[in-house]
Amino acid sequence: MKQNTMKKNEQVMQHPIIGKSKSVDELHKLIDKYSRLRTDLLIIGEGGIGKGAVARNIHHLSPSTNGTEAPLLSINLSVVDDKEVEPMIFGFDRGAERQPYTTKRGMFELANGGTVLIEELEEASFRNQMKVLNFMNTRKTRRMGSTKDISVDVRLIITLKDGVNELQERRKLLPELAEKLADVDVISIPPLRSRPEDVPLLVKHFINEISRELSLNDIVLDINAIDILVRQPWKENIRELKAVVDKSVLFSQDGRFALPPELIDEKTEVVKMINNVRSGQEFVLNHSLDKIEKGIIERALDRFGLNQSRAAVFLGMTEQTLRYKLKRLGIASIREHNVPA
Repeated sequence: MKQNTMKKNEQVMQHPIIGKSKSVDELHKLIDKYSRLRTDLLIIGEGGIGKGAVARNIHHLSPSTNGTEAPLLSINLSVVDDKEVEPMIFGFDRGAERQPYTTKRGMFELANGGTVLIEELEEASFRNQMKVLNFMNTRKTRRMGSTKDISVDVRLIITLKDGVNELQERRKLLPELAEKLADVDVISIPPLRSRPEDVPLLVKHFINEISRELSLNDIVLDINAIDILVRQPWKENIRELKAVVDKSVLFSQDGRFALPPELIDEKTEVVKMINNVRSGQEFVLNHSLDKIEKGIIERALDRFGLNQSRAAVFLGMTEQTLRYKLKRLGIASIREHNVPA
Protein backbone atom coordinates (compact mmCIF):
# COMPACT_ATOMS: atom_id res chain seq x y z
CA MET A 1 0.00 0.00 0.00
CA LYS A 2 1.39 3.38 -0.92
CA GLN A 3 1.45 5.96 1.87
CA ASN A 4 1.98 9.69 1.52
CA THR A 5 5.13 9.27 3.57
CA MET A 6 6.68 6.64 1.28
CA LYS A 7 10.23 7.23 0.18
CA LYS A 8 11.06 6.57 -3.47
CA ASN A 9 12.59 3.14 -2.83
CA GLU A 10 9.74 1.98 -0.59
CA GLN A 11 7.59 1.30 -3.63
CA VAL A 12 9.75 -1.75 -4.41
CA MET A 13 10.25 -2.93 -0.84
CA GLN A 14 8.86 -6.36 -0.13
CA HIS A 15 8.24 -5.27 3.47
CA PRO A 16 7.17 -1.57 3.49
CA ILE A 17 8.50 0.50 6.40
CA ILE A 18 5.54 2.65 7.40
CA GLY A 19 5.71 5.89 9.38
CA LYS A 20 6.44 9.60 9.33
CA SER A 21 8.83 9.94 12.28
CA LYS A 22 12.45 11.01 11.95
CA SER A 23 13.41 7.47 12.97
CA VAL A 24 11.56 5.96 10.01
CA ASP A 25 13.02 8.57 7.67
CA GLU A 26 16.52 7.65 8.87
CA LEU A 27 15.71 3.95 8.52
CA HIS A 28 14.83 4.45 4.86
CA LYS A 29 18.15 6.14 4.28
CA LEU A 30 20.06 3.33 5.98
CA ILE A 31 18.22 0.65 4.00
CA ASP A 32 19.12 2.47 0.81
CA LYS A 33 22.76 2.84 1.93
CA TYR A 34 23.34 -0.76 2.97
CA SER A 35 21.49 -2.23 0.01
CA ARG A 36 24.36 -0.84 -2.09
CA LEU A 37 27.05 -2.45 0.06
CA ARG A 38 28.17 -6.03 0.61
CA THR A 39 29.23 -5.47 4.18
CA ASP A 40 28.17 -7.48 7.22
CA LEU A 41 25.53 -5.72 9.29
CA LEU A 42 24.13 -5.76 12.82
CA ILE A 43 20.50 -4.76 13.42
CA ILE A 44 19.51 -4.02 17.01
CA GLY A 45 15.99 -3.57 18.35
CA GLU A 46 13.34 -5.03 20.64
CA GLY A 47 11.28 -8.06 19.67
CA GLY A 48 8.48 -7.37 17.20
CA ILE A 49 10.01 -4.14 15.90
CA GLY A 50 10.69 -5.44 12.37
CA LYS A 51 14.42 -6.18 12.34
CA GLY A 52 13.91 -9.09 9.97
CA ALA A 53 11.88 -6.92 7.60
CA VAL A 54 14.67 -4.33 7.47
CA ALA A 55 17.24 -7.04 6.72
CA ARG A 56 15.09 -8.54 3.94
CA ASN A 57 14.54 -5.13 2.37
CA ILE A 58 18.28 -4.51 2.32
CA HIS A 59 18.85 -7.84 0.61
CA HIS A 60 16.07 -7.54 -1.96
CA LEU A 61 17.04 -3.97 -2.88
CA SER A 62 20.67 -4.96 -3.41
CA PRO A 63 21.82 -5.00 -7.07
CA SER A 64 22.25 -8.43 -8.62
CA THR A 65 25.74 -9.45 -9.69
CA ASN A 66 24.73 -12.00 -12.34
CA GLY A 67 21.29 -10.94 -13.51
CA THR A 68 19.41 -13.21 -11.10
CA GLU A 69 18.35 -12.49 -7.55
CA ALA A 70 20.92 -13.66 -5.01
CA PRO A 71 19.70 -16.14 -2.36
CA LEU A 72 18.58 -15.05 1.10
CA LEU A 73 18.44 -17.69 3.84
CA SER A 74 17.46 -16.97 7.43
CA ILE A 75 17.25 -18.62 10.82
CA ASN A 76 15.57 -17.24 13.96
CA LEU A 77 17.42 -18.59 16.98
CA SER A 78 14.62 -17.60 19.37
CA VAL A 79 12.43 -20.36 17.91
CA VAL A 80 15.04 -22.99 16.93
CA ASP A 81 16.42 -25.54 19.37
CA ASP A 82 20.12 -24.85 19.91
CA LYS A 83 21.17 -28.39 18.92
CA GLU A 84 19.60 -27.80 15.49
CA VAL A 85 21.55 -24.62 14.82
CA GLU A 86 24.86 -26.15 13.67
CA PRO A 87 23.41 -28.61 11.09
CA MET A 88 21.11 -25.90 9.72
CA ILE A 89 23.82 -23.30 9.29
CA PHE A 90 26.79 -25.51 8.37
CA GLY A 91 25.14 -28.68 7.05
CA PHE A 92 26.51 -32.21 7.53
CA ASP A 93 28.19 -35.02 5.61
CA ARG A 94 26.90 -38.59 5.47
CA GLY A 95 27.74 -40.39 8.67
CA ALA A 96 27.92 -37.28 10.86
CA GLU A 97 27.05 -38.08 14.46
CA ARG A 98 23.35 -37.81 15.37
CA GLN A 99 22.44 -36.75 11.80
CA PRO A 100 20.50 -38.59 9.04
CA TYR A 101 22.64 -40.87 6.87
CA THR A 102 22.84 -38.41 4.02
CA THR A 103 24.62 -35.22 3.00
CA LYS A 104 23.08 -31.80 3.46
CA ARG A 105 24.49 -28.42 2.56
CA GLY A 106 24.13 -25.73 5.21
CA MET A 107 22.85 -22.19 4.87
CA PHE A 108 26.28 -20.66 4.31
CA GLU A 109 26.86 -22.95 1.31
CA LEU A 110 23.40 -22.53 -0.13
CA ALA A 111 23.50 -18.74 0.22
CA ASN A 112 26.83 -18.36 -1.60
CA GLY A 113 26.71 -15.03 -3.42
CA GLY A 114 23.80 -13.86 -1.28
CA THR A 115 22.83 -13.16 2.32
CA VAL A 116 22.44 -15.17 5.51
CA LEU A 117 20.22 -13.59 8.17
CA ILE A 118 20.75 -14.87 11.71
CA GLU A 119 18.04 -13.47 13.98
CA GLU A 120 18.45 -13.14 17.76
CA LEU A 121 22.01 -14.50 17.84
CA GLU A 122 22.15 -13.97 21.61
CA GLU A 123 19.83 -16.99 21.96
CA ALA A 124 22.52 -19.36 20.65
CA SER A 125 24.88 -21.25 22.98
CA PHE A 126 28.44 -19.98 23.29
CA ARG A 127 29.52 -23.04 21.31
CA ASN A 128 27.37 -22.06 18.34
CA GLN A 129 28.26 -18.39 18.76
CA MET A 130 31.93 -19.39 18.46
CA LYS A 131 31.20 -21.22 15.20
CA VAL A 132 29.51 -18.12 13.79
CA LEU A 133 32.50 -16.05 14.92
CA ASN A 134 34.88 -18.44 13.16
CA PHE A 135 32.91 -18.02 9.96
CA MET A 136 33.03 -14.23 10.27
CA ASN A 137 36.81 -14.41 10.63
CA THR A 138 37.56 -16.93 7.87
CA ARG A 139 34.60 -16.80 5.46
CA LYS A 140 34.83 -20.58 5.36
CA THR A 141 32.21 -23.14 6.32
CA ARG A 142 32.64 -26.80 7.21
CA ARG A 143 29.91 -29.42 7.31
CA MET A 144 29.52 -31.51 10.43
CA GLY A 145 31.49 -34.76 10.04
CA SER A 146 33.75 -33.26 7.37
CA THR A 147 37.40 -32.13 7.40
CA LYS A 148 37.04 -29.90 4.33
CA ASP A 149 36.60 -26.13 4.53
CA ILE A 150 34.52 -24.46 1.83
CA SER A 151 35.09 -20.80 0.99
CA VAL A 152 31.89 -18.82 0.35
CA ASP A 153 30.91 -15.25 -0.48
CA VAL A 154 28.12 -14.45 1.95
CA ARG A 155 26.93 -11.20 3.46
CA LEU A 156 25.97 -11.84 7.08
CA ILE A 157 23.20 -9.85 8.75
CA ILE A 158 22.78 -10.47 12.48
CA THR A 159 19.97 -9.19 14.69
CA LEU A 160 20.03 -8.69 18.47
CA LYS A 161 17.31 -7.59 20.88
CA ASP A 162 19.72 -5.40 22.85
CA GLY A 163 23.06 -3.66 22.48
CA VAL A 164 26.28 -5.67 22.32
CA ASN A 165 27.65 -4.29 25.62
CA GLU A 166 24.39 -4.91 27.48
CA LEU A 167 24.17 -8.49 26.21
CA GLN A 168 27.77 -9.19 27.11
CA GLU A 169 27.22 -7.85 30.62
CA ARG A 170 24.28 -10.24 30.97
CA ARG A 171 26.49 -13.07 29.68
CA LYS A 172 24.34 -13.57 26.61
CA LEU A 173 27.16 -12.95 24.15
CA LEU A 174 30.56 -14.62 23.90
CA PRO A 175 33.19 -11.93 24.70
CA GLU A 176 35.14 -12.68 21.51
CA LEU A 177 31.97 -12.40 19.45
CA ALA A 178 31.02 -9.16 21.18
CA GLU A 179 34.44 -7.76 20.30
CA LYS A 180 33.98 -8.78 16.67
CA LEU A 181 30.46 -7.30 16.48
CA ALA A 182 31.77 -4.01 17.87
CA ASP A 183 33.46 -3.48 14.48
CA VAL A 184 30.34 -4.26 12.42
CA ASP A 185 28.09 -1.49 11.09
CA VAL A 186 24.91 -1.12 13.16
CA ILE A 187 21.32 -0.17 12.46
CA SER A 188 19.37 0.55 15.67
CA ILE A 189 15.57 0.55 15.45
CA PRO A 190 13.81 2.49 18.26
CA PRO A 191 10.74 0.95 19.95
CA LEU A 192 7.30 1.92 18.71
CA ARG A 193 6.43 3.64 22.03
CA SER A 194 9.15 6.22 21.37
CA ARG A 195 7.59 7.27 18.05
CA PRO A 196 3.80 7.40 18.57
CA GLU A 197 3.37 9.53 15.46
CA ASP A 198 3.94 6.37 13.41
CA VAL A 199 1.01 4.49 15.00
CA PRO A 200 -1.87 6.02 12.97
CA LEU A 201 -0.22 5.22 9.63
CA LEU A 202 0.61 1.69 10.77
CA VAL A 203 -2.97 1.14 11.92
CA LYS A 204 -4.38 2.30 8.58
CA HIS A 205 -1.85 0.16 6.73
CA PHE A 206 -2.79 -2.98 8.68
CA ILE A 207 -6.53 -2.28 8.31
CA ASN A 208 -6.14 -2.01 4.54
CA GLU A 209 -3.98 -5.14 4.48
CA ILE A 210 -6.41 -7.43 6.31
CA SER A 211 -9.45 -5.88 4.57
CA ARG A 212 -7.88 -6.63 1.21
CA GLU A 213 -6.95 -10.18 2.23
CA LEU A 214 -10.48 -10.93 3.46
CA SER A 215 -12.29 -8.87 0.79
CA LEU A 216 -13.94 -6.72 3.47
CA ASN A 217 -15.67 -3.42 2.88
CA ASP A 218 -14.05 -0.19 4.04
CA ILE A 219 -13.58 0.01 7.82
CA VAL A 220 -14.35 3.32 9.54
CA LEU A 221 -11.59 4.32 11.98
CA ASP A 222 -12.54 7.15 14.34
CA ILE A 223 -10.30 9.51 16.30
CA ASN A 224 -11.15 7.85 19.64
CA ALA A 225 -9.70 4.54 18.51
CA ILE A 226 -6.57 6.25 17.20
CA ASP A 227 -6.09 8.10 20.52
CA ILE A 228 -6.35 4.85 22.45
CA LEU A 229 -3.89 3.02 20.20
CA VAL A 230 -1.37 5.87 20.24
CA ARG A 231 -1.34 5.84 24.07
CA GLN A 232 -0.55 2.13 24.40
CA PRO A 233 2.98 1.06 25.48
CA TRP A 234 3.23 -1.65 22.78
CA LYS A 235 5.75 -3.80 24.63
CA GLU A 236 5.89 -6.16 21.64
CA ASN A 237 6.02 -3.24 19.23
CA ILE A 238 4.67 -3.52 15.67
CA ARG A 239 3.90 -7.23 16.02
CA GLU A 240 1.55 -6.51 18.94
CA LEU A 241 -0.07 -3.54 17.20
CA LYS A 242 -0.78 -5.63 14.10
CA ALA A 243 -2.35 -8.40 16.22
CA VAL A 244 -4.66 -5.87 17.91
CA VAL A 245 -5.64 -4.26 14.60
CA ASP A 246 -6.35 -7.64 12.99
CA LYS A 247 -8.49 -8.66 15.95
CA SER A 248 -10.34 -5.33 15.90
CA VAL A 249 -11.13 -5.61 12.19
CA LEU A 250 -12.40 -9.18 12.57
CA PHE A 251 -14.76 -8.12 15.38
CA SER A 252 -15.88 -4.88 13.76
CA GLN A 253 -19.59 -4.54 13.06
CA ASP A 254 -21.35 -2.34 10.52
CA GLY A 255 -17.99 -1.32 9.11
CA ARG A 256 -16.83 0.40 12.31
CA PHE A 257 -13.44 -0.39 13.84
CA ALA A 258 -14.04 -2.10 17.22
CA LEU A 259 -11.23 -2.05 19.79
CA PRO A 260 -10.86 -5.13 22.01
CA PRO A 261 -12.33 -4.66 25.51
CA GLU A 262 -8.94 -5.00 27.22
CA LEU A 263 -7.82 -1.68 25.72
CA ILE A 264 -10.78 0.26 27.09
CA ASP A 265 -10.60 1.61 30.65
CA GLU A 266 -11.78 4.70 32.53
CA LYS A 267 -8.99 6.86 31.11
CA THR A 268 -9.99 5.79 27.62
CA GLU A 269 -13.60 6.70 28.33
CA VAL A 270 -12.64 10.19 29.51
CA VAL A 271 -10.66 10.82 26.32
CA LYS A 272 -13.56 9.49 24.23
CA MET A 273 -16.05 11.78 26.01
CA ILE A 274 -13.89 14.85 25.46
CA ASN A 275 -13.33 14.02 21.80
CA ASN A 276 -17.04 13.45 21.22
CA VAL A 277 -17.91 16.79 22.82
CA ARG A 278 -15.30 18.59 20.73
CA SER A 279 -16.42 16.96 17.49
CA GLY A 280 -20.13 17.20 18.24
CA GLN A 281 -20.68 13.43 18.18
CA GLU A 282 -23.50 12.02 20.27
CA PHE A 283 -22.82 9.81 23.30
CA VAL A 284 -24.66 8.60 26.41
CA LEU A 285 -23.25 10.56 29.36
CA ASN A 286 -24.49 8.23 32.11
CA HIS A 287 -23.06 5.17 30.36
CA SER A 288 -19.65 6.83 30.02
CA LEU A 289 -19.67 8.03 33.62
CA ASP A 290 -20.49 4.49 34.82
CA LYS A 291 -17.47 3.14 32.98
CA ILE A 292 -15.24 5.80 34.52
CA GLU A 293 -16.60 5.23 38.03
CA LYS A 294 -16.26 1.47 37.70
CA GLY A 295 -12.63 1.74 36.65
CA ILE A 296 -11.76 4.06 39.53
CA ILE A 297 -13.44 1.81 42.13
CA GLU A 298 -11.71 -1.29 40.78
CA ARG A 299 -8.34 0.43 40.98
CA ALA A 300 -9.03 1.55 44.56
CA LEU A 301 -9.98 -1.99 45.58
CA ASP A 302 -6.85 -3.37 43.96
CA ARG A 303 -4.75 -0.77 45.77
CA PHE A 304 -6.07 -1.88 49.16
CA GLY A 305 -6.08 -5.62 48.54
CA LEU A 306 -9.89 -5.76 48.03
CA ASN A 307 -10.46 -4.24 51.49
CA GLN A 308 -13.79 -2.45 51.05
CA SER A 309 -13.50 -0.42 54.27
CA ARG A 310 -10.16 1.10 53.34
CA ALA A 311 -11.21 1.62 49.71
CA ALA A 312 -14.37 3.45 50.85
CA VAL A 313 -12.36 5.81 53.07
CA PHE A 314 -9.91 6.44 50.21
CA LEU A 315 -12.81 7.23 47.83
CA GLY A 316 -14.52 9.53 50.37
CA MET A 317 -17.72 7.50 50.76
CA THR A 318 -19.30 5.18 53.29
CA GLU A 319 -18.81 1.44 53.04
CA GLN A 320 -22.56 1.07 52.51
CA THR A 321 -22.40 3.45 49.52
CA LEU A 322 -19.45 1.53 48.11
CA ARG A 323 -21.30 -1.79 48.36
CA TYR A 324 -24.28 -0.22 46.57
CA LYS A 325 -22.03 0.95 43.75
CA LEU A 326 -20.35 -2.44 43.48
CA LYS A 327 -23.72 -4.05 42.95
CA ARG A 328 -25.01 -1.37 40.59
CA LEU A 329 -21.89 -1.42 38.44
CA GLY A 330 -21.81 -5.21 38.21
CA ILE A 331 -18.57 -5.82 40.11
CA ALA A 332 -20.01 -7.02 43.44
CA SER A 333 -19.54 -10.69 42.52
CA ILE A 334 -15.78 -10.40 42.30
CA ARG A 335 -15.46 -8.07 45.31
CA GLU A 336 -17.75 -9.86 47.71
CA HIS A 337 -15.12 -10.99 50.21
CA ASN A 338 -13.74 -8.28 52.42
CA VAL A 339 -10.06 -8.65 53.25
CA PRO A 340 -9.04 -7.67 56.79
CA ALA A 341 -6.88 -4.59 57.17
